[in-house]
Amino acid sequence: MELLANEVELVKELCERIKAEKEDTKLKILDIGCGTGKLAIYLREATGCDVTGIDPGRESIEKVRLKSSSVTFEVQSAEEMAFANHSFDFVVSLKALHEMANPEAALRESRRVLKEGGRILVIDWVGGVARTRSHAHAKKYFTKERLEEVLSETGFTGIRIELNKEGELMLVEGEKA
Repeated sequence: MELLANEVELVKELCERIKAEKEDTKLKILDIGCGTGKLAIYLREATGCDVTGIDPGRESIEKVRLKSSSVTFEVQSAEEMAFANHSFDFVVSLKALHEMANPEAALRESRRVLKEGGRILVIDWVGGVARTRSHAHAKKYFTKERLEEVLSETGFTGIRIELNKEGELMLVEGEKA
């Protein structure tokens, strides 16, 4: 699955963080707001982990199921998931959190479905950066500070934020303690 030029750096870093946790066990990863399935398919290929992608768009899910049989894709909202508590080792997202109607609910649900010690890894646009101000959804983008605050409010700890070299995308990581 091909990544966009501005995604490569942070998606590769995200993969490295997941691989660093992978021992002999097959980790379970949930991609929220998976859309076209690009990140989910890439993670499956790059890490060999069990990956599930969810998106509320039935049409998107039906299309992406045709692209890959090695990833499970389901029509679900990130704000209200049908998964049991403590089901996943990682929750990931690529340029989707700002699209969600209630990102705080999506983060609370992500925390709920993560195993103890599980981590969330979100790549999204950086709000307020000159290069992203002209984007269609720019008003919905989180600043680094606001996303760190929301992650903390929804119960994540050990929050780290890394920008790509252009400074327009951020990789945000939090842990379920």
